[in-house]
Amino acid sequence: MTDATVGPPTEKFYFYLYRMKTAASVLQEMMVKMGEIPDYECISKSGPQHQMTFEYRCKALGFVVTAAARSKKEAKQEVAKLMLARLAAAGHPVPPPYGLFSTNKPQGPAAAAEAAEGGGVSAMRPLEARSHVALLSELCAEYRLAAPQYALLGDEGPPHLRHFTVGARVGDHERRATSTTKKAARQLAAAQLYSYLRENLARVTRDFDEEDALVRAVGKAMDKYSETRDIMNRPNLGQKISEYHLAFPASKDESTLALGREALWSGTQLPAEVRLAAAASALGLQPEWVALDAEGGALAVLRLLPAEPALVFAGRGRAAAAAAALRYLHTVLT
Repeated sequence: MTDATVGPPTEKFYFYLYRMKTAASVLQEMMVKMGEIPDYECISKSGPQHQMTFEYRCKALGFVVTAAARSKKEAKQEVAKLMLARLAAAGHPVPPPYGLFSTNKPQGPAAAAEAAEGGGVSAMRPLEARSHVALLSELCAEYRLAAPQYALLGDEGPPHLRHFTVGARVGDHERRATSTTKKAARQLAAAQLYSYLRENLARVTRDFDEEDALVRAVGKAMDKYSETRDIMNRPNLGQKISEYHLAFPASKDESTLALGREALWSGTQLPAEVRLAAAASALGLQPEWVALDAEGGALAVLRLLPAEPALVFAGRGRAAAAAAALRYLHTVLT
């Protein structure tokens, strides 16, 4: 087996690499290089138990930003994005695409001056603590209307700032909404259609209890999740040991494998962890690292998720484990 011709990192390689890194990871790396650590704090939580909203605050280099989301993990990532955008606006070198996010504030020196005067606080618009997709579905089910139908109608913008348009339809009634994520656009479209139906069917639907409807929706979602999780966790008992190495590439389509090869063969002069991050991103995998105590020093264990059968690699240090994973990917993809 021979190595393919390699060259300098391509534009797609860097796209996969930065897509792999989260905003919090990029911010952490920036601050460490500057000799500081970003300070995160969960300052509030609100809403009912099944639709809790968390608000996070981040402090770094004298700037303070806040953001809210449906989970602590999402809120931390959102506030990290805002902080990166604020640092970029103040002139700090923030790698793409995070330096390109807008905080709806003036850019350049004006942004830095405003941050210095006002304490640098940039808050996101408060999140609606209700799922209108769930409410619309329960409303239609309770009053025997046609089930809501959703369709992606538009997908525009550069990779780092996409805008999606989603349409929600019930019978002959349709509403459209646009947002930076498909999920948010779907919620906005459902909210518009739900409000329209409630207003025009107020006399008929006056006994519709939103809290009960949300509780029912959560129960249905949990049941569906349990069923899906049971199916996903069932091992393939028909997997032959002699064909174990063929299982992973067989689970991916050819276009995904081609993207993985391109990312794998690009930037061979870069560190193993960097190359692995780009290749894993192209293949739809997420590296998960664990450090284990062992004789002779700590052992770095790497697992690539999701993959069936499991892909686990180890080495004396993360670079060694990443190199082992790269050797495996090179073997199964060529």
